[in-house]
Amino acid sequence: MTIKHESSALTYSDGDSLKARQEIFERLATYPSTPEEKERSLGLFLRGSLLARILAISEIYQQICPLPGCILDIGTWRGQTAVLCENLRAIFEPLNFNRNILCFDTFDGYHGFGEKDQPSAHHHEGSYALSGDSYAEYLSELLCIHERSNAMGHNHGKHKVIVGDCRESIPAYFTDFPNTTVALAFFDVNAYLPTAEALAAIWPRLVPSGIVAMWQLTRDSVPAEGRVYVEHVLGQYPHRLLRSQTYPGLCYLIKQ
Repeated sequence: MTIKHESSALTYSDGDSLKARQEIFERLATYPSTPEEKERSLGLFLRGSLLARILAISEIYQQICPLPGCILDIGTWRGQTAVLCENLRAIFEPLNFNRNILCFDTFDGYHGFGEKDQPSAHHHEGSYALSGDSYAEYLSELLCIHERSNAMGHNHGKHKVIVGDCRESIPAYFTDFPNTTVALAFFDVNAYLPTAEALAAIWPRLVPSGIVAMWQLTRDSVPAEGRVYVEHVLGQYPHRLLRSQTYPGLCYLIKQ
C-alpha cells in the first residue's frame, strides 16, 4: 500500500478516503446545533482512526490504575494524550488526587536530530512547531478546565506543562521533586538522542509494572524509537513488550 502525505502527517488512505475525511470535516463545521448539542454529538464526526487512538490510550491507562506514580507525556505537542488521560483519570480513578500529569515539550518543534536519525518532510528539526510559551499556557488552562468539569472538579491543578528540551527538563523536574515516581510515560519525541536520554532518566523512576508507551516504535519512516529500543532497552531493562489491540503503531513496555 502506498503511503501518502497530508498537510502534517502520513496517511495510508487513498483519494476517496481522503475526500470522505474532508466531507466529515465540512459537516462538523456546519452542523446545525447549539454548542452543547455539538459537544454531545461529536461521535457523529469521530473517525475510526482517532477512535482507535483513544481506545488504545484507555487500554494502557486502565493497566496503571492499581499503580502509584505520575503520567508523563513527552513530546506532548497539542496535548491530546494528556487531556485524554485527565478524562480517563476522572472516569477510572476519580478519587486519585495524586495522579499528576506532566507534559514535556519545547512547543517549538522537534529538536535533537543527529546522525542516527532519518529526517523526512514531516519529521525534522523544527517540524510540528507551535507558538512556544503561549501554547503551553493555553494547554495548561485547558487541562484545568477539563479537571473542573470532571467528577471531583473542585480539586484541580493535578498537572504541569513544562517547556524545554526533555533531556534537560525531565532530570531538572526529578531534581526539584525527588520523591517523584512514574506509572506511565508516553513518548512521541521522534529523535534518537532525546528519546534515549529521556528514557534513561525515566526508567529508574518507573515503578514495577509501570509502562513506557511509544507511538512510533515499529514505523520504518520514523526509526528513532525503534533504534533506541534495540540499542538501549533490549538486554538491559527487564520488560515485556506489547502492542495496542486497537492501534498497532502504539507499542508499550511493561517494567518487570
